[in-house]
Amino acid sequence: MLVLLFIASAAVASAQNTEQKSSQPSVRKLLNKQSYNGEYPLTKFPTSPGLVSRAKDATGAPLNFPDRVWFPGEWEEVKAIVIAPCYKYLVPGYENDTHYGARPIVKGFAGYYYQETDNDRPQLYANGSYITYLELERPEGLIPLRIMDAVQKAGAEAWVRVEDAQDEQKIREAMQKNGLRNDKMQFFVGAGNSYWFRDCGPICFYYGKEDKLAMLDFLYYTDRPLDDMLPSVIHRKWGIPNYINDVMWEGGNCLVDGVGGLVSSTATYEHNTGTEGRIVWDGVDYSTIQYSRKDALNEDDVDAALGGMLGQNSLTMVDKLNYDGGTGHIDLYLDAIDENGFLMAKMPEMYKEWGDYKIADANSVVLLGKNSFFGRKYTDMGHLPFPANDDGSAFASEEAYGDVSRTYANHLICNNYIIQPCFSPVDENNMPTAKWDLDNIKAMMQCYPGYTFYCIDMRLFDGSGGSIHCITKQIPADNPVRIIHKNIYGDVNPGTLTDIPFSAIITNKSDIKEAKLIYSVNAGEWKEAALKGNGNRWTCNVPLTDLTGGNDIASNEVTIHYYIEATSNNGKTATKPVNASHGTYYEFTLNTKNAYDASMFDFETAPVPDSDITFKLDTSWLTEDTTTGDESGIVEVKDFSTAKERGAWYNIDGQRLTSRPSAKGIYIFGGKKVVIK
Repeated sequence: MLVLLFIASAAVASAQNTEQKSSQPSVRKLLNKQSYNGEYPLTKFPTSPGLVSRAKDATGAPLNFPDRVWFPGEWEEVKAIVIAPCYKYLVPGYENDTHYGARPIVKGFAGYYYQETDNDRPQLYANGSYITYLELERPEGLIPLRIMDAVQKAGAEAWVRVEDAQDEQKIREAMQKNGLRNDKMQFFVGAGNSYWFRDCGPICFYYGKEDKLAMLDFLYYTDRPLDDMLPSVIHRKWGIPNYINDVMWEGGNCLVDGVGGLVSSTATYEHNTGTEGRIVWDGVDYSTIQYSRKDALNEDDVDAALGGMLGQNSLTMVDKLNYDGGTGHIDLYLDAIDENGFLMAKMPEMYKEWGDYKIADANSVVLLGKNSFFGRKYTDMGHLPFPANDDGSAFASEEAYGDVSRTYANHLICNNYIIQPCFSPVDENNMPTAKWDLDNIKAMMQCYPGYTFYCIDMRLFDGSGGSIHCITKQIPADNPVRIIHKNIYGDVNPGTLTDIPFSAIITNKSDIKEAKLIYSVNAGEWKEAALKGNGNRWTCNVPLTDLTGGNDIASNEVTIHYYIEATSNNGKTATKPVNASHGTYYEFTLNTKNAYDASMFDFETAPVPDSDITFKLDTSWLTEDTTTGDESGIVEVKDFSTAKERGAWYNIDGQRLTSRPSAKGIYIFGGKKVVIK
């Protein structure tokens, strides 16, 4: 259990705008929903009979990647958060008519939609160029700006995608006008379809002895090819290696435990049954737009892919919910703050007849029945509160909840901050003003002790299928000090032990200089005990009498708060829990309420093999992104099925060329990358 000893709240120079009546027409909001669920027609394009992208290379080794890898949990230190401002895509000539909206397909080309009333299904009536409008004044435009402000206050950079380089200055001026930080920001240019960067963005990992940073790039929704290019744009801007695969999977359906455990939902199976692949075209004539074909994957294929890339220790696929806004993503109700367990949103008992109540309850049983890295069951680390209507009343039905799909779980952990959705206007301290909403945020604080909560009124995202977590993507920090610790928690009976063992696996590319246990008894003064290193294993034993004062714990129980601190040889210090320096600690109580349980302690003193905490990446699913320059996007096609297609040249954006190119660059010919110098 984690315990809060100190909470601080952040204030901004100006309070958030309390007006939450959406200025965004329903047709434009609908076109920006997180997932497409048939609410409107899509522009039809042909599928190439010969252009085939293979999900898995038959040789099993298309990529030379010898290094072992590990995927950090979202609670780990981050150096940046990727985000976009609010862009509106408009039909030329109808910029001020809210019946009309545009949905970008490829750069410069969109579908045109018209909606007579909110109750009507939008109609696709034409295609053509579109106008990109940067919204910085209305409430929906201020939301991403406030997220950027919170990210910087949390000590990270905001990496902001803009459609035009000139938008950088506009955003900085808007942030300054609203009293928001803008000193830790980097901007990069790239066209987009939407702002759901959690789903289309990269999944980052560390590799090799130096813990270098790299990215996995999964296939995103094929009707959003510009968003699917985001990892490649980041690769070209910052030089982070990017590895592409054709498994369709969104980041909102990914939760890793930091030591080879992965949780996702069965929605992933559904998304991979189709054969429609990435969009390709000649870059000039929009009539040449077509879909490539890809392999359809069955459940075993999906399990093999995800297990081979991220879930080498364990892969758990839980049932998707039916009324979550349409995504089936687990980040709407599931979270973790270390490798020992999960936090889960809990629906009130009044909703026990809902189908999703039963599914979520069953998923909880499945997750808590799985073994963690330490060989014991994952622990239930807390229940996240459930939202309500604006007036605090209960939802009338499961369908009524699905229409708004509000969730407190869809927040962003950014170092010592929780950037948190709420559902009422906020005050100058970024806290909600509705009592029911504030009570729920206070309950959240008990689940995430020590974190600074920066709340943002997210009612404008009602019904969109996501919130703050879904529109952001974390980039892990450089030079990580990794601490893996089996925590002691709850009521603990020491039995016949005379010493309480504490143990952690600690690594850094420069190795560890020193580590220590810092603890207090009954909220008293803090004490230190040096941890002794044996390879990557650091341990100490604290005499039981030092913790109990010689008292009989049967009648005088004692509560212990503790954390672990480690410093690397290159001078970086980290703690476990990660947020200990801001008041987050592990807690357990010594008493005799329960029988002695040896699994509560970690008696190990030997170092663990590197193969236990780093993993072999199944590269048979992957292709290395070797693009350079400022182009927006990449399509790599591994195999061409016909001689006609095999003889065609494509640029690195997947645009077919009329002949062999003469300009220097990287091209695709015969299914292979070709460099023309």
